[in-house]
Amino acid sequence: MMRFADQVIWITGASSGIGEALAYAFAKEGAHLILSGRRDADLRRVASACADRTGQILCLPFDMLDDTGRQAAVDKVLSRFGHIDMLVNNAGVSQRSLGKNTDISVDRAIMELDYFAVIDLTKRVLPHMLERKSGYLVATSSVAGKYGVPMRTAYSASKHALHGFFDALRAELTASNIDVSLLVIAGVQSQVSVNALTGDGSTWGKMDSIQSKGLTAEECARRVLNGLAKKEPEINVGEGKAMTGLRLKRFAPKLFNRMMAKTRTT
Repeated sequence: MMRFADQVIWITGASSGIGEALAYAFAKEGAHLILSGRRDADLRRVASACADRTGQILCLPFDMLDDTGRQAAVDKVLSRFGHIDMLVNNAGVSQRSLGKNTDISVDRAIMELDYFAVIDLTKRVLPHMLERKSGYLVATSSVAGKYGVPMRTAYSASKHALHGFFDALRAELTASNIDVSLLVIAGVQSQVSVNALTGDGSTWGKMDSIQSKGLTAEECARRVLNGLAKKEPEINVGEGKAMTGLRLKRFAPKLFNRMMAKTRTT
């Protein structure tokens, strides 16, 4: 099945976890890939694993927090490929600290990377998609973008902001032949909790049990591509209590609130 053959697909946060798994999944379908992240060696490792089953590959390391770097990256992609069929905004950082113990600098850092950098890169790519009257904008969110999760106040806020922005943008682009999808992901085996920030900005350094026992990144990527092929506005990927919370929040809010109150916070 080659649903994305010859499409130019740019993935940020492609050096590990879900981003890496998405790169492999798109490679199997013959896409041209731009792989971005901060670690050039890891990007090259991923590219090497994709090389025998995909189209062209560009490793494009840059820091998402660098305004100049974001524009330079866009320019390099357009110079190499001429256009972008899909931008997958996957780079980001999570949090593991109580709101009351989180320094405001950490709140700002998480919002800067998980929200402002994402929408800025999107805005730099969007004019080229509008000119072509074609494109697909994708952002990796979380169940924390649908409801507040203890120990993730800043992270939840940033993902809620993503939903507000991309839902509104989707409506604005209805007549422009540009699609917008949010990936609502939870409980996937990755380093997201290991790399999460604590209240003082240091890294958490531990893997949550829900992730260690969760879906493989490969299965997550498979489900994501199925949803993207159907151009679903929201693609829910995960299992267990985190996904159950989506239904409880909507249909049984009081029960949901009790469940959240019992969620481990230390």
